[in-house]
Amino acid sequence: MNYFYDITLNFLDENYLFYEWLEYDNLEYIKKIPLYQVNTKTFKDLYQNKCRVDEEFLKEIKNKTIKKKGKITYAALIADKNNVSAFEFLDDGTIIARSSLNLRDELSILEYIYTTVYKDIKYEIIEPLPIQKEIRLCTKIKKFILVEINKLYHDKNINKLKYLYLEWFKETSDNIDKIYQDMQNSLEKEINETTVHIYDLIKLSYNNV
Repeated sequence: MNYFYDITLNFLDENYLFYEWLEYDNLEYIKKIPLYQVNTKTFKDLYQNKCRVDEEFLKEIKNKTIKKKGKITYAALIADKNNVSAFEFLDDGTIIARSSLNLRDELSILEYIYTTVYKDIKYEIIEPLPIQKEIRLCTKIKKFILVEINKLYHDKNINKLKYLYLEWFKETSDNIDKIYQDMQNSLEKEINETTVHIYDLIKLSYNNV
């Protein structure tokens, strides 16, 4: 079995590239983790879908991933000639989390992988992963604003809604239902400078409490 050493991973439920990692993510320093080279079809299937690997593969990787403190029961780095990703598995073989790598580690693995042999991993596809239409930070900003306007609307905090509406659309309105709907509609569009401004205003309002 091949291993890779001294690597930082960020296990999440979807595929996010390293530049989308956020400050509150639980980055883990991995001292040692199994590494497998697979063909391109296998890598794409595992990367793009929720999959379940077979029991034989689980037995092979069990307790082989060593963290700074403790172990991950089932985890491995899987790569083809051009891509690499880390996967964590449940006891039944289902992929529960996945992590990209920072650029330095990825390049090191892709250089090293040429010295390894192919591994035939048996797996089944359960369902495709959702297609990500936005980078993770944009999704975070929209969700943050949506939670806030939902709360303001249901708490009938009319003054703050009207203030945000003015900052957002540069106009006033006394129709709270319209304000609420316009805000929701705007969040369905691509993020822009105004959206970020509203996000900053909401955060600032809580910092000043």
